[in-house]
Amino acid sequence: MASGNDRWSDMGGDARRRTRDQGPRPRREDREQAREQQRRDDRPARPSQDQRRGAAPVPVQVPIDPELSGPPAPKLDTNDLLALAQMDPTELAAMLSGNLGRKEIEIGTKVTGTVTRVGRDTVFVDIGTKSEGQIERGTVPDARPGQELTAYVASMGEHGIELALTLSGRAAAEHLEEALASGLPVEGKVASRNSGGFEVRIGSARAFCPASMISRLPEVDMDAFVGQTLQFRVVETGDKVVVNRRVLQEEELETKAGEIWAALEIGQQHRGTVRSVQDFGFFVDIGGVDGLVPRREISWAGGADPRTAVRIGQAVEVVVIDIDQERRKITLSVKALENDPWHAVGTAFAEGGVYAGTVVRVEPFGAFVELAPGLQGLVHVSKLGGGAPDVGNAIDVRLLRIDPERRRLELAPVSAGETSTAASSDTPVSGTVLEVLRNGVNVQLADGRIGWLPEQEADLPAGTVLAQRYRRGRPVQARILRDDSRKPTLTVREALDEEERSWRSHQAKAAPAAKGGGTGFGTFGDLLAGFQPKK
Repeated sequence: MASGNDRWSDMGGDARRRTRDQGPRPRREDREQAREQQRRDDRPARPSQDQRRGAAPVPVQVPIDPELSGPPAPKLDTNDLLALAQMDPTELAAMLSGNLGRKEIEIGTKVTGTVTRVGRDTVFVDIGTKSEGQIERGTVPDARPGQELTAYVASMGEHGIELALTLSGRAAAEHLEEALASGLPVEGKVASRNSGGFEVRIGSARAFCPASMISRLPEVDMDAFVGQTLQFRVVETGDKVVVNRRVLQEEELETKAGEIWAALEIGQQHRGTVRSVQDFGFFVDIGGVDGLVPRREISWAGGADPRTAVRIGQAVEVVVIDIDQERRKITLSVKALENDPWHAVGTAFAEGGVYAGTVVRVEPFGAFVELAPGLQGLVHVSKLGGGAPDVGNAIDVRLLRIDPERRRLELAPVSAGETSTAASSDTPVSGTVLEVLRNGVNVQLADGRIGWLPEQEADLPAGTVLAQRYRRGRPVQARILRDDSRKPTLTVREALDEEERSWRSHQAKAAPAAKGGGTGFGTFGDLLAGFQPKK
């Protein structure tokens, strides 16, 4: 049995043997270096500089248009702040702007964005790219911030991304197939005209527009389109590009037609364009809606021929006189804008009176006689006696009966020896100023005729012009100087009243004093000459 000393000796020997087997114990500094190395080994491997340049950027949540975005960028651990700090500045800026990994837009690309601001001439649109898109305000006059807008990339350059509602130039030529599929209008210039239609240049591409597709209105001068830049719709591509302009006009007018029908009322006045002329009247386009002007509504003077009254493409003023919403029909009138000659019936033309007229139409049942422009009456065949007169003949008739409800006048030829009630030469007449010209005044007389008052017969004061004395709508008292059944010549020289004569006399006496530069009282010597001292 071993003693205690022996046991301690054995333990010491074992320890010495372990120490000898493991080698010398490391120093404290060595132990600290080993622990630091272990920490470095446990840290994630950091990419080299070359690897960092090819590393994927940190994903940033930026809205990207699906049509413009490419495949998603590989993810990067955002916790590695050291990697972000050591990224290339250009790469980091591109990543933050949302352009990294995005497909570049091209001219002709269709984009949808949001209006951010509206300038005086330009509307700015956020289309999800680094630069905002710009479009002329005139093409989108109703644009407002926050509104969604779809347009096409027209150009890209140092001034930014230019947008347009239609394609033109190189963009149009390169995207004809897309324009055909989407119905997108393209802009082209009419280069020349041939027997079948027009040659249209769309950028560098050549297209053909048939004559029937250039306008919805049958224009009189088709050559007027040559040289114009217009909008077209592509209807055929391939070996031959065919375009149509008329369909765009019809679509635009169809949109406006709904607004016009909603606001249409009887009595409204519109300015329209004559679309077609028929024997029974002519059709007028009043902004997308066609209305008919019947023959009877062309003029107060009966027998107006539509084919000679207007021409296709002519601008006319019309008044709405009837609306049929169910059948979508509108009746228009041109004569409603003129003075109704029937207003003179009962005053200038009274029952029993004898008036001078002109035969304007002869029918089997009688002859129509015009008493004033637009005012006609019928002489029944039973009253003609010796046979119907010829059209254009002058005839004196008596007004037998007035039918105000049906607006009809019954006439009869006067007996031999009867005189007309119409004003004759040197007869006082009254009227209203109709128009003031440089050399005279047109006067609407009470009998329906228009009289002519020459400047020399107006009896104007010295230094006065016609426009100062005669104004439209003012009454005029005159005499007939020379009688003409259509347009008598008037004078007012002896039609002045006593007050006017006194004023004229006063002006004549005051004129010499005014010319002398005095006050009209003469010199002091002149006053003394008239003074008689008392005796």
